[in-house]
Amino acid sequence: MTKVDIKKTKAVIDIGTNSCRLFIGCVEDGKITNKILKLMEITRLGQDVDKTGVLRQDAMDRTIETLKLYRKKIDGYGIEEIKVTATSATRDSKNREEFISRVKAETNLEIHCITGEEEGKLSFSGAVSEFDEKIMVFDIGGGSTEFILGDKNKVEYIESFNVGAVRLGEKFFKGKNDILSGEVWVKELLKRLYKYKNQSFTLVGVAGTVTTHVSILLEMDEYDTDGVHMYRLTKEEILKNLDLFLSKSLKDRKKIVGLHPKRAEVIIPGTYLLLWIMEILEKDEIVVSESDILEGMMMNE
Repeated sequence: MTKVDIKKTKAVIDIGTNSCRLFIGCVEDGKITNKILKLMEITRLGQDVDKTGVLRQDAMDRTIETLKLYRKKIDGYGIEEIKVTATSATRDSKNREEFISRVKAETNLEIHCITGEEEGKLSFSGAVSEFDEKIMVFDIGGGSTEFILGDKNKVEYIESFNVGAVRLGEKFFKGKNDILSGEVWVKELLKRLYKYKNQSFTLVGVAGTVTTHVSILLEMDEYDTDGVHMYRLTKEEILKNLDLFLSKSLKDRKKIVGLHPKRAEVIIPGTYLLLWIMEILEKDEIVVSESDILEGMMMNE
């Protein structure tokens, strides 16, 4: 494999509650000048963390196997600058030091377990570069969701809430769905957002739940970043997708074009969470951005 100029090239890895992602790119003067490689694996590191408070051994095993693969990719490019962050599942678990130590021993990657606020700032810095107006970025993860309001010059509000597609699914969508109780719980948890509903801003969604809606609407056999980025996703389109999800068993849902089979289990709770966020903020559409925490990590020293 061709060796890339290591002075300008770096690799960043985001270890989330549901997925683990790698981004290799070139940065000059704080701007991404070349996107070389992006990979994503759904490893479900945060499986049952909300219930047990610990990372499962099999979940750690799955994630570490993916990190070994990413390490090989990074080494193939001869990259020396590597940043690795872990978010909600890791920071909420009692045995996170065991996971961090295992990753170091088995992959020689050093994990920085970031706070919800740090996570939000990185997601915002990744997304805001595309906008001149005031925006509110929300990042639905597996275990937490971050909200950041501001523009290129300043951040006015930032907060991380312990609700994500996996956490919501495990609480209210196991066995008999209890959607009404889930809605009450989410809206109480996010009640501090209501004061922003009358403000003027563009609502921008990042990460897998929102990007998946676009890939399904456009029936993407192969995921197309350019087709997803900056798509204006309406509430009507989200409800259309939700009807599709609800009409199918889990087995058949995994066959939907544009839906990663491993995301089929959490797409319904993630979709309800997305709709409830839009209701709280009284928005009928969102702009979907492909620039998120990975781009923020890439641009920030």
